[in-house]
This record gives sequence, structure tokens and C-alpha cells, in this order.
Amino acid sequence: MENDQYEQYIEMPEKFHSFSTGTLFDRCIECDKYLLDADTEYYIEKAIKRYDGFSAQDVIFEYAICIDCVERIRKEMSEESLKKIEDFFVHNMDMERRMNLVNTNPGNPDVWTSECLIKGTKVNQLREFQLYAHCKGEKLDMRESPYLLGNEALDEIQHLLSQKTLDELNGFRDRNFGPPPELEETLPYRRVLLV
Repeated sequence: MENDQYEQYIEMPEKFHSFSTGTLFDRCIECDKYLLDADTEYYIEKAIKRYDGFSAQDVIFEYAICIDCVERIRKEMSEESLKKIEDFFVHNMDMERRMNLVNTNPGNPDVWTSECLIKGTKVNQLREFQLYAHCKGEKLDMRESPYLLGNEALDEIQHLLSQKTLDELNGFRDRNFGPPPELEETLPYRRVLLV
């Protein structure tokens, strides 16, 4: 989604800072690589739950992961799942709507994440959603991100995945966020997609 109306890289908005520290993510969750060198590419994923009738929201999980670790994990995912995810975005994202949003709000990550990329549902109507960003050092890469996926779209993507891919993603989740198995049922479902 290249657009000459705005800078490719902008200062990292606070919504993509770590909720737990209030600062920029500075380490890869998988390999502990330092992320804030100017040429280091990485992704941020945050899952957020809102409560009806309240302005409060909880961050269910958040992390930053370097591009090398993402590529390694994706190699472990089934080719079938990766193809299904790609097809899902191609066939379900309203590209004209997205480009209109981007072009009428150049370089504005708050507007770009104001609705579900797939369903178009406004963020204030979503109970759960996930934010995604592609970053480079201390900057947010505005070429393809940031974007938001609501729980309905996330559920649809989840149902496309093979057991091999689900096992890989669950392994990632359990390594990095997993509670003891006896507590697993009492916590909100942690849906990591690395999309």
C-alpha cells in the first residue's frame, strides 16, 4: 500500500508501546534480539479486550518479534495454512475501502486501526481485537501497517488453520504466555496468529 502522501516511517505511536513498561518494545520475544537498531525489522502484535459499558480495556497479550523469528516460525507452519490465510485476505479484505481510508488519512495510524481490516467493524463496537504493526528500529513502517483485526475475522482465520499450524502457534503461545495447564481454562483464550 505504497503512498507518496506520507512518510514511510513515523515515530512509534504510544498504542504500539509496551503496555507493561510504557516504553518501546526493545527485545524479540523469541530470541531476545535487540530491536531498536535503525535497520532491525520486527512485528508487534497486541490482543485487547474491551468491556461493555466501560472505557477500560485489558491487554490480553503483547509482544514484539524479529523478522527472522517470524520467518522461522512460518516455515514450521503448513503451506496449506499459509495459502489459506493469504487467500482469506485477498478474498475478504475490501481493498478499495482500505485504500480510501489510507489515502484520506495519510500517515495516521489511529485512523488506520479504527476498524477491522476484514469486516470494517468500528473498534468501539468490538469486544476483542488485535493490533498489528511492522516496525523498523524505533519507527512504525507505514507501507502495509498498522492494522486491526476484530474477533470475528480472527475466528474465521483460526478455523482455516491445519492442526500442524495450530500446534506451532500454540507452542509459541505456551512458550511465551502460557500459564500452568491447570489454569489454562480460567484465562481468556490467547489467539496468536502471527499474521
